[in-house]
Amino acid sequence: MHFYSQYAIIIFTISKHRDFSKRLDELLINYGYSQRKIAFLLGISPSALSLYRSGKRTPSIDTIKKIANLFGVSVSYLLGETNDPTPEKKPEVKLGPMKKPVKMVPVFSTSVSAGSGAFPDAFYPIDTVPIDRPDVKYAFKVEGKSMEPIIQDGSIVYVAPDPDPGNGEIVVCIYDGFFYVKYFYREKDRIFLISENPEYVDIMVDPNERFEIIGVVVEIRHTPKRKKIKKG
Repeated sequence: MHFYSQYAIIIFTISKHRDFSKRLDELLINYGYSQRKIAFLLGISPSALSLYRSGKRTPSIDTIKKIANLFGVSVSYLLGETNDPTPEKKPEVKLGPMKKPVKMVPVFSTSVSAGSGAFPDAFYPIDTVPIDRPDVKYAFKVEGKSMEPIIQDGSIVYVAPDPDPGNGEIVVCIYDGFFYVKYFYREKDRIFLISENPEYVDIMVDPNERFEIIGVVVEIRHTPKRKKIKKG
């Protein structure tokens, strides 16, 4: 079937049944995230998301796929074609077992802040850790709770260099002399650093201050929390 024919069928389904706007509204309510934050992560304006949610505007197929991926549901579920939200599984390609190469990457002395910023007293490798990803170049310990529950206080984040991250990616960066780990979002000529924890305000980057992206977070390893035990 031609792409435009498929697209027309999707538009017809949405306009006829209104299932998409209903499912989108339910997901936003159930997950408890603000409409503004979801719009940031999708790379669209909050007003556009509001129109999708009310059924007054139909999103593109690419936007529908982004929404499905963000919430971990299938496109068919969003369009009301099924009540099972489980994403469609792609056919597995089995090539047999392959041993993953392991390399050592440096863990740096400064912590990155999931909070109000961490000022680096020193910046040099103090240890190395094994990793099986060829793109990872650095590892940092995280301090703060602004990215919880995605990144917990005390976690180690593994970073791949990327000077031009996409909207919604988690980055490690230096801004105004402080280290941060935040969601990255660019809107025209403005850059925002966004927290996962709604208790922390978003940071709009001042173009007159130093801003440097070290890379994107590609893996997170949590430090187990100690259980509080009461005796007697």
